[in-house]
Amino acid sequence: MNIQLRSLTERIHLVTFDSQREVASTFLRFQEHYESPEFRGKVFSLGEYKKWYIENSPMGKKTGEFTYCYDWAGFNVPSYVFISFRKGDFDPLSRKEKKLLNILEDKPEPFYVIGSFRGIGYKGVVKHELAHGLFYTDEEYREEIMNVLKKFDLSKVKDNLRALASYHEDVLDDECHAYCAGGYNSTSRMMPTEMRKKIREIYKKHARKASIT
Repeated sequence: MNIQLRSLTERIHLVTFDSQREVASTFLRFQEHYESPEFRGKVFSLGEYKKWYIENSPMGKKTGEFTYCYDWAGFNVPSYVFISFRKGDFDPLSRKEKKLLNILEDKPEPFYVIGSFRGIGYKGVVKHELAHGLFYTDEEYREEIMNVLKKFDLSKVKDNLRALASYHEDVLDDECHAYCAGGYNSTSRMMPTEMRKKIREIYKKHARKASIT
């Protein structure tokens, strides 16, 4: 498995994979330990997560199959999430999980890691994930974003995000802003136009610190 690591800022690191399946299967337990509505902060096996995802995700309920590795193309995890994995709480780790932990081992904490694969929509996905990184690592950015979000009613947007069975309540504001900052898609189109414009202005101003080419 080929993984390329690049630092976008001093504290935000991008890992790029060759395929969507590789990035999704590598990040799955890290990501869901961070933001799953069911598993955030919990220790769980891949089998436990698969069963839950099939029963609760839109595509799982529709097909009866585990479609996670086709549903998600981008990932974002703050460094504190890796602590439980390094301590052995999630043993046995998969070969892919061990490899990601190893390549991040020498990064000074706290840091934020984002992941994707080189394919169609790569730049848009990385913009979305970089927005998460900025929201977590840059206090000024986060304050500016929250000042915008609180002016709008996002209840319908958040209900739509909840229906995806992938986001804990604690990350919904972050997700709303990242969908605005990233590419134009079905979720971002649900956002108020004025809010989307203001967030993209803030994102562009702060994203100049990072290179995502």
